[in-house]
Amino acid sequence: MTRWRLWLLVCCSLIGCAPKAYVRSGWVEHPPRRVAVLPFVITYTYDLEKDQSVPQAHLLGRDLFRRALAEALTPDSYQDIPLDDVDARLTQTWGPLEQGRWQQATAQELGRALNADAVIYGDLTRVMYFATPLYTETSLSASLRMVDTQSGNLLWSQSVQAAERGGAAVQKGQVVDFVQDQLRSYNPAVKFSRVSEAAARQALKGLPNPPLPALAVDELRLPVGSGVRLAVLPLTAKGRKLQQGAQMLRRELVVSLQHSPFRVIEPAMIDATLHAVPANASTAQLGQQLGADVMLSGRVTSWGRRYAVLESWAQAGLELELRDAASGQLIWSGHRTLYRQAGILKGPTGVQSIATAPIMGLKTSHLERVAGHVAQTIVDDMDHAPAVRAYVEQSQPAHPSSSSLSTTPSAESSGGSP
Repeated sequence: MTRWRLWLLVCCSLIGCAPKAYVRSGWVEHPPRRVAVLPFVITYTYDLEKDQSVPQAHLLGRDLFRRALAEALTPDSYQDIPLDDVDARLTQTWGPLEQGRWQQATAQELGRALNADAVIYGDLTRVMYFATPLYTETSLSASLRMVDTQSGNLLWSQSVQAAERGGAAVQKGQVVDFVQDQLRSYNPAVKFSRVSEAAARQALKGLPNPPLPALAVDELRLPVGSGVRLAVLPLTAKGRKLQQGAQMLRRELVVSLQHSPFRVIEPAMIDATLHAVPANASTAQLGQQLGADVMLSGRVTSWGRRYAVLESWAQAGLELELRDAASGQLIWSGHRTLYRQAGILKGPTGVQSIATAPIMGLKTSHLERVAGHVAQTIVDDMDHAPAVRAYVEQSQPAHPSSSSLSTTPSAESSGGSP
């Protein structure tokens, strides 16, 4: 193997290479506004006996991947349709989803039933869940495509693959990683959640995020009485290094907030509105323009990767404040810093792993995972804060669903290792 090919393989392992996405020429200038993520379908052919069915873990992985993709899509400028609404309308029109009659419908028929400008199909071509002390694997391969519901034209397509493998046979190189993998591997929900999030991030890297037209701002405005409306403002960051993480961390906050009691205002709508608001606008004026009841602002305190020969770290930190938009009163504040380390402190299993583990710890996927974990952790802190709970209950006494705060378990703690 020539030297340049060897370096290419090393770079791909660090940044995470994926098949190139197809994007229809010219559609970015006239993108769809309302997008529906259809139920995903497993197209893998199983060798099953008559009394056997598709493993429940595989069906769980299919559904978790769909939800992860839909949630990852929420920060973009598309107006996404809630999955529950999509499923309800499909069931009403074509019957139970499990029977699959909706799959025979054309994109135009689906668009009319869902009131969507485009639909996203997901075909899982391979799903694997296997867990033993010797070897563990949770993986999926999928083909995704967005289709215009007026013309039926293919707008975007992307193939993705994501996997987590471990066990004694794999020799991951670090004792701590081996133990953590074994603990997670017997819970398919945990494993497929991690794999699905990685696959969703990979998919959306190839999906354009077109700018929001000025005429679409009012379409995305949440009506009064639709819940406690929250605006996630752009994060501040001092220095070029921290600024690199501000956009990703804000995006991860928006995704994590989908499980919170708040109605999250589309970031694209916020950004478009901020351009038209004077820089010296008060909190009340800004909240009124955004149609927000509360505003979440903050700054990036740490971000990036460090390498020290025998050890490496991926780290992300946030400070946030939640304020009432009308009065500017502080409701809650908090901060979190999480990191993922690799190297000698995690117990290398051999001489070779002492050198390779810190290098592998510099993968982009590790930093992305830390960003997702710190966002989820600080959102959980906010959701469970007594002051926030009291504010939501007082603001929405007529909406019983408003008290259903995020219950997503978080395995991280400040300064912990995802």
